[in-house]
Amino acid sequence: MNNYIQIYNNVIDDRYCDELKLKFNESPSQHEAFNQGPMSFSQINLNLNDSWKEDVSKLSKVFSQYLIRYKQDCDIRPEMWPDRTNIFEQIRIKRYLNNDTDEFGPHVDAINSESSLRFLVFFIYLDDNERGETSFPQLGVASPCKKGNLLMFPPLWPWLHAGAKPINKAKYIVGSYLHYNVS
Repeated sequence: MNNYIQIYNNVIDDRYCDELKLKFNESPSQHEAFNQGPMSFSQINLNLNDSWKEDVSKLSKVFSQYLIRYKQDCDIRPEMWPDRTNIFEQIRIKRYLNNDTDEFGPHVDAINSESSLRFLVFFIYLDDNERGETSFPQLGVASPCKKGNLLMFPPLWPWLHAGAKPINKAKYIVGSYLHYNVS
């Protein structure tokens, strides 16, 4: 199961990571705050704001490019993969402050009928951070919080994961999910 957790280095450059963080911080009116149980962070849904249109296009291309590589690296054959899955969920940037609150405790991302369309996770870290990793506690695997790196994995129950609290500065990730096509 660990082979379905893939990390790709430097999928976007440092300059673009910094631009996305800056734009996030300069857009407080677009922030949504979440604070429920083990989930505490702020986010912007890029698809809901015209000012992010170019970024949505650019990031979707990155996700599509690495989807092809993921399938190769995981030796996924056509009979293992659903037809017509190149539908991405709305892209979001999430910020976890280095405080005593912000983190995302152990969870899975496809947990109910609303999220059941999710097929594959895409997380790009926008900064290096001591801690702040995404861990898979039952599998003994963790993805360090490394600027420009992409983490991909299935969002289902065998891949329980958690986003650790950052400790030296805020943690930023940009992410989406590949969806099943139901039409």
